[in-house]
Formats: sequence, C-alpha cells, structure tokens
Amino acid sequence: MDTKSRRQLTVLRKQSKKEHEELLADPADCEQEKTFGQRMADAITGGIATWTFILIQTAIIIGWTTYNIAIKKTGFDPYPFVLLNLFLSFQAAYTAPAIMMSQKRQNINDSRRAEMESNVNVKTDLELYALHEKIDAMKDIEIAELKNSIRELMEELRKMPSTVPKSA
Repeated sequence: MDTKSRRQLTVLRKQSKKEHEELLADPADCEQEKTFGQRMADAITGGIATWTFILIQTAIIIGWTTYNIAIKKTGFDPYPFVLLNLFLSFQAAYTAPAIMMSQKRQNINDSRRAEMESNVNVKTDLELYALHEKIDAMKDIEIAELKNSIRELMEELRKMPSTVPKSA
C-alpha cells in the first residue's frame, strides 16, 4: 500500500472512530439543544402516550357523563354533553400537532443516525477492501518467494550428479 493510500486510510479510520462513538452514545446526548416548543411537544407526547393518561381520561369521561345523566337537566353539561365534546375537541386540536412536531424532530434524529451508520458502513467497506489488497500483496510476495525457492532447488538438482545407476 502506498503512502497516499495509508494517509487516506488513517483519515478514514479517525472519522470512522468518531462516528462509531457517536452511534454508540446515548441518543439524548447527541441531540442539539431543544427549543421550548420542542420540549413542550415532547412533554405532551410523553404524557399522552401512557396508560395512566388513558385511564385518567376514561375515568373523567365516565364521571362527567354519569354525574350529568344522574343530575339530568340541572347538571352543568346535560346530554348530549356539548361542553365535554368541546373539551375533547380542544384536546385533540392541540395534541395532534404536538405529537407531529415530536415525531418530526425524532425523524430528523433518526435520519441523521441512519446517515452516520451509512457512512460507517462505507468506511468499513473501504477498510475491508484495503485489508484484502494488503493480504493479496502479502500472498503475492509469498508466492514469488516460493517460486524463487523452487527455482533455486531446481537449479541445485540440475547441478547434482546423477546417482541413478545405469542399467546394463
């Protein structure tokens, strides 16, 4: 391998090592500083995507409807529960964009990691190719040395006097 190839390989190894370290690092450590909106979107998504939230919301809806049905016309939100519908629509209107913002940011992080993994794979291929070339070169040298040894042995055999008895 020539000097230029060695230098390129050294540079690739350093870059590859850095990217390997980034890939193995905790994803939270690799992220850029989040804005207030991103932190809010993550908090909302993290809170809504739990069984606790689902169970609490279910209990509130059951309690709301039970109370207003039991009280009948004097309840604060009689059947057909317009106020409850308004609250649930309000919740959905703000929850969906927050979830989408959080997913968008996560997709950006995933794309960045996928690109880094791809770069590492390309560099690994290049290093494997360089290793194959080095092994091939070593084998070529070894084969050349073996051929020289065989030639030398053949020359020595030719120079030796024949010890085979001549038949009568």
